[in-house]
Amino acid sequence: MDNTELLVEKAKKTKKKEYISLADWFVRMDLAFNNASLPTIYPYLLTVGYDEAKLESYRSKLTQLKSLDQEHTKTRADKFESTEALNEKRREINPLYLQHRSLLKVLLGGNTLASVSMKLSGKRKKSYSEWFQDVSSFYTQLSQTPELAAHATSVGITPAVVEAQKQLLTELQTLKETQRKKTADARTATETRNRAFDELRQLYAEYIKYARILLAGNPMLKAIGITEKGK
Repeated sequence: MDNTELLVEKAKKTKKKEYISLADWFVRMDLAFNNASLPTIYPYLLTVGYDEAKLESYRSKLTQLKSLDQEHTKTRADKFESTEALNEKRREINPLYLQHRSLLKVLLGGNTLASVSMKLSGKRKKSYSEWFQDVSSFYTQLSQTPELAAHATSVGITPAVVEAQKQLLTELQTLKETQRKKTADARTATETRNRAFDELRQLYAEYIKYARILLAGNPMLKAIGITEKGK
């Protein structure tokens, strides 16, 4: 075998499976299940148990699957929207927090205890939970410690400013809870749709295998979406 043949053989082995979108699966299944009742096809399928009741149950499952897919699309959109709202609120809070942190870092640089308790030094946290904990603690200490509040006021971080930030943090937590729920809803919708699809795809695959055998060489195979190899 020369180099050219080796390359061709390797290409055949590594060829990826054709990707079929869910929308394409819907088209295939619609065609297969609806046209199965055609008088030129139905008698053949009936011999292996595909009576009208069974075919109708498949059509019902397909209708339900389409409905589940629509729910999946909706919950994903809701998740995206809630995440954007959360991130927007965080972007509203964070710049002012960083400014306040920097101001107090300069002002309280010699106060080691305050610097440590308010986390004025070190890396800023990136994860939401750690970031929220740091920011909440920062403003809680300013609102509950008169000495720190007095220092903060001297650089423009007044009690009113602190309370405004705390209010935004409360709103942020509400948005976070909404986002958690929307994320869970989207995950559930995805899992439910995928289970329904896997079940129906197996039924469809079995149906197609029977049809290929019973209608071998019959041009009516095309009516249920089957193209025989070499034709």
